[in-house]
Amino acid sequence: MAILDQLAEIGPARAGLDERELELIDRARRAGATWTQIAGALGLASRQAAEQRRQRLVAAARARRHDHDLRYAHSIVVLREAVSDLHRSIAADRRWAGRFTRAPLVRDTVAAAVDAPPGGLYALAEQAVQDLARAGHTALPGHVRLAVRKLTGALSTNR
Repeated sequence: MAILDQLAEIGPARAGLDERELELIDRARRAGATWTQIAGALGLASRQAAEQRRQRLVAAARARRHDHDLRYAHSIVVLREAVSDLHRSIAADRRWAGRFTRAPLVRDTVAAAVDAPPGGLYALAEQAVQDLARAGHTALPGHVRLAVRKLTGALSTNR
């Protein structure tokens, strides 16, 4: 049955390669590579194909993360969803960086929490909520306040 063991290794190996490819695409973009350049490096025909490839890799990574979170607890899934909502709310706010002193740090903390393992997810989410509370209610736009309220509720179910 060694052949079956080898077959069983294919899925995890493929997932690892997908994660590595996504990481390299994102690093290339941050380093200034265009989508056309990335498409060429991946052997794809167009920049659209490269962008679509990244979207598929992100969707697959989210699905794996969701399955992994479910192995811990449903409350981790709820917490990650709340962190993702806050991340989207902050990203949609063009004036976020100037809202309060620690706003850029909160943005980066929340961005890191989105992809963090369950223990790190909780710690980063809790830190972001504390920093946002120090900023004060009036420093936050309404859509961010709603996302913070949802995240605070999700954190309370994990205690």
